[in-house]
Amino acid sequence: MEAIPLPSQVSALEDLSGRLDNATHVQRLEWAYSLGQREQLALFELARGNPITVDDVVLDGEKVFIHQGRNGLVLFNRFEKRFARYGDEIVGYNHNDSIGGPFNFLAKRVTGPGHYTAYAAPDGDGIWIDYRAIPTRRHPEFPPLRSNDHGLPALVFGNMVDVLRRASSHVLIGNAFKDKGPARTPLARFGSLFPTAPFVLVQPA
Repeated sequence: MEAIPLPSQVSALEDLSGRLDNATHVQRLEWAYSLGQREQLALFELARGNPITVDDVVLDGEKVFIHQGRNGLVLFNRFEKRFARYGDEIVGYNHNDSIGGPFNFLAKRVTGPGHYTAYAAPDGDGIWIDYRAIPTRRHPEFPPLRSNDHGLPALVFGNMVDVLRRASSHVLIGNAFKDKGPARTPLARFGSLFPTAPFVLVQPA
C-alpha cells in the first residue's frame, strides 16, 4: 500500500480520507502516532465542516468505546479517550497508562481522569467534549467522578472544551480550547492560562 500522506501534504480532506479508509487499523494507528502538533493542527483545519454526530463516538447500549490517540505534546502523548452512552448522556474520560511506574500514579493523582460529557457543538462545528460538565452519574466501568473545576485537575482540564471533527471513517481530530465560556471557579480561571494541545484519535475497525 502507498504511504498515507501527512495532512500538510494534501490540499483537501478527500485526498487523505480515502487512503485512511483503505488502510488497516494498525496502519492508521501508526500514521496517527506519527503526527506531531503541527500536522494535527493541519488535519484539524482540513476536517472543518466534515459531518460528525455524537452517535459516532459510542457503541450500542452502554458499552465502552475505546479510541486510541496521540496529543500534540512532546512527552506523555499517548492516551485513550473512552466514551459510552449512559442514560441520556454521552460520557467519557481520558485513560492513560503510557507513562508507567510511579509517574503514572502521580499523573493520575494530580490531574484525575478528566471526566467529560459530549454533545453536538452549539455553534455547529463538530462535537464538544466538555470537561466543565462532568457526567451526572458514574458509568460502572469508569473511575470515580472527580470535578475538573477544583484542585489540581483544574490546572489541566479547568474551563476546557475539546472540539472534535471527523477526518475519515475511523480517524477523528480534535483541538482543545479554554475560551468557550466563563470559568466557574478561581482555579479553573487560572487553569485557563495553561496551554492546550490538539489530538488525533483512531477508532477500532
